[in-house]
Amino acid sequence: MLCITCKHMYGSISWINRVVRLDIKRKYSDKSSKKLLEFLATMPKVNTGRIVEAQKQRQTIAKKSEKYGPSTVYLQVLGSGARGVPNTLYLFTDQKRYLFNCGECTQRLAHEHKVKLSRLEHIFITSKTWRNIGGLPGLSLTLQDVGVPNITLHGPEGLDELYKATKRFVIMKEMNVNMAECTPASDFEDNAMNVKYVLMGPNEILNMKPAPAAKKVKREEQQQEVQFEEFINDDTDYYRRDSKGQRRNSTSKPNERGGIIDKTEKVLQGLQMPAESCVAYICTIKKRLGTLDLEKCVDRGVKPGPMLGQLKSGQDVVLPDGTVVRSVDVKTPDDPGPVFIVLEVPDISYLREEEFSAHFDNSSNPAENIPSLMVHYTPQHVIDHPKYQAFMAMFGTTTKHLVLNSHNSCLGSEAVHRSQHKLHLLDADIFPLLRDNSIPAVWTPTENKVTNEKQLEELKNKIALAQFQSIAHAEPQQDSGRGLLAGRTLAAYHLRPKKEWDTSAGPKLVIQDYIQEAFSVDGFSTSLERFKQEVESIRASRAGREYPKVVFMGTGSCIPSKTRNTSGILLQIDENRSMLLDCGEGTFGQIVRFFGPKRVNSFLRTLRAVYVSHLHADHHIGLIGVLQARREAFLEVNKDVPPLYLLAPGQIMSWLTMYDQQFEKIRGDFMLIPNQNLLESKDTVTEDTLTPALLADIGVRRVVTCLVAHCPNAFGVAVHLPDHKITYSGDTIPCEDLVNIGMDSTLLIHEATMEDELAQEARAKMHSTTSQAIHIGSRMRANFTLLTHFSQRYARLPRISQHMVDKCNVGIAFDNMQVSMSDLHILPHMYAPLQLIFADHCVELEQKAAQRAKRQERRASSPNVSPGMIRHFSTAQIADVDQKETTDKVAIDSTDNKMIIDKETTDKGESR
Repeated sequence: MLCITCKHMYGSISWINRVVRLDIKRKYSDKSSKKLLEFLATMPKVNTGRIVEAQKQRQTIAKKSEKYGPSTVYLQVLGSGARGVPNTLYLFTDQKRYLFNCGECTQRLAHEHKVKLSRLEHIFITSKTWRNIGGLPGLSLTLQDVGVPNITLHGPEGLDELYKATKRFVIMKEMNVNMAECTPASDFEDNAMNVKYVLMGPNEILNMKPAPAAKKVKREEQQQEVQFEEFINDDTDYYRRDSKGQRRNSTSKPNERGGIIDKTEKVLQGLQMPAESCVAYICTIKKRLGTLDLEKCVDRGVKPGPMLGQLKSGQDVVLPDGTVVRSVDVKTPDDPGPVFIVLEVPDISYLREEEFSAHFDNSSNPAENIPSLMVHYTPQHVIDHPKYQAFMAMFGTTTKHLVLNSHNSCLGSEAVHRSQHKLHLLDADIFPLLRDNSIPAVWTPTENKVTNEKQLEELKNKIALAQFQSIAHAEPQQDSGRGLLAGRTLAAYHLRPKKEWDTSAGPKLVIQDYIQEAFSVDGFSTSLERFKQEVESIRASRAGREYPKVVFMGTGSCIPSKTRNTSGILLQIDENRSMLLDCGEGTFGQIVRFFGPKRVNSFLRTLRAVYVSHLHADHHIGLIGVLQARREAFLEVNKDVPPLYLLAPGQIMSWLTMYDQQFEKIRGDFMLIPNQNLLESKDTVTEDTLTPALLADIGVRRVVTCLVAHCPNAFGVAVHLPDHKITYSGDTIPCEDLVNIGMDSTLLIHEATMEDELAQEARAKMHSTTSQAIHIGSRMRANFTLLTHFSQRYARLPRISQHMVDKCNVGIAFDNMQVSMSDLHILPHMYAPLQLIFADHCVELEQKAAQRAKRQERRASSPNVSPGMIRHFSTAQIADVDQKETTDKVAIDSTDNKMIIDKETTDKGESR
């Protein structure tokens, strides 16, 4: 019955919206950007009332717990620190939540494992490196959306410069980001814990002495500075517009000579703070009073009243008859508050043992000062140093040591495997099993309960067992040695009420259950068998080469979900050369899962170029992680690191230059080729365009861009390969210039953020619908069109219209899907089994669509609503009402004050 329902659901489509185009000049100019901004300024603005209400509710709940010390406290590993995974530690108390470090993909893992961040107010960072702060921009936007009013950063001085550097694409309108003064003389304290700051670093850095030789700007960097001055000083606001739609004036302060502060001055200013220092945290949980035993109080003659409070607070009382009742006799012992220490020592010269002497296990320090746990973000080669080993031994045998660094292997996500194992049933080549063997696989064979189902059960067991065997022999967990605790996702150390190490909640792969879920849908086995026969016939008639190959690293919009990461498309030109099209947060982590920890460096050495379509965070915030990982890959084999060709809007230099100056050096890792210089109208070859030599190095014949209608400086691109042409839209509404540069493409990869019935909402957010994307492919005469960048309301499968079903040259992209040009025409035949695999999701989408249609009918029939108001509702208020089904669901439980951020249906941030 379910398969019949699905067939009926997708059997017809009521209407297809007219394509609306925005005429934007091909030539990059202030005038064209001005026109686009003026148009965008007329679009409906997001209603922030929900955020304000969530903030008020959150503050009310917080006040109730201020008088009491926390009764439940534990530290939980969110990210193990393995390559491609954040090294994030989550501190839970029944009053507040805290994070220690926040690498890329922190919010994605928190969402998958339901780690609740509603009470998060403080984030502690050990050092200003991307592995510690790469997840802050995305997490901050999500926290703002769910009503967190304030976040305080703790860490090295200048940490808050990250928000200044990202202010063009990380807009903090509803949340304040504050920077704590982290000095030995200014401890942090709230009602849950006390934190003592310890500055770590070589003496010359801690004393803030400039290096002996001034950091002169290299001549080639000075030349680049002049060359890209227009872009570096860019002050375009890519989200927020004033009433006239004009660019906001620059907020940079001129120096005494009347110009913008130049790079040399900025570098010298940076020398005034200990930019390379680290901060360690000695944390003491607040004292918890013992529990008063009322039965013992009654036995001793204590009557209800003030005396009970005095006894609970530790005071002895005297009864009217002169009897003394001691507090220790009528209540359990007080918990003085456990201690834990978090530190990072990037080099042995940073270690300052004397700062921790009050917590050594010796005869002079009280037992309550000895830390229960030490968390080491320290690299493994430093941990192995004899001096560091002696330092750890000073804390005695009762202190446990947890290691969160790249020596660990746990990648932490079970959901990506669940999805991939199901899709793998369709085609093992297009959906290969991930090479992440860090999560243990569990095998529990089922018994055949019905005789006539024996063959089907054998088939399911055979498939599941084959998949299990490919992953069951996981790489051994790389223990840090000498009994240290290697971090694994969801492993927890409980500090109160009792102290214990718990790994029971860690992710596991139950592969047979994944297979069973698919085969349990009525009609799936028949549909799968029919699809396999079609694939065999297609491959027999379309034999082709392995390369070029397209691998999708991220196919979702705005916010990563469990199954769709933010934008990232890998174009493997041949076995030795590849390039990325967009690079959202967590792209490197996706690459690690796909190729495996052992092969990832080999792949990174083939990466020649990264193309960035526009400067929204979900399309480029993963770039720094990729640059640093690529550098490590070349250093592994003792090779010079060739610069990566960065094809991006020139304005990206504003962000990258500031990061290079304030945080870590990255300028030598890339060579910028501005997208503005690759416009089709640009027919001259200069040093900042793709010369024939550079094109040959990448492995392409030509790269052409065009301006598209999404935000200022947004581009589409056509990549001409020796035998194929691949066009990528980036984010845009239907765009004529994209049709022109992509004419006769082998493959068009086009965004399809929303379903057809939300065409007006899509246009308001400057995105395309599925039918609009397909129409562009038809007008472009593309041989095949692949849809991507789906709203996270379609985290499993977009709502498929009959228009798509009837097309034999349209496919749907999934994360971790790889396809060669000869296999493209297999994809349309997947629609039927896909709808059955994700049947529940399809039914849910149809139910929401029906509810949306009823709301629109009620508004249209209301006597108080004019046609003009209906048109206004269709673009703004209807979208706002639909927020209940498409935005972050905030569920606050009155018992434990927890918040669940359900991003599976998130769609709020498509306009980010």
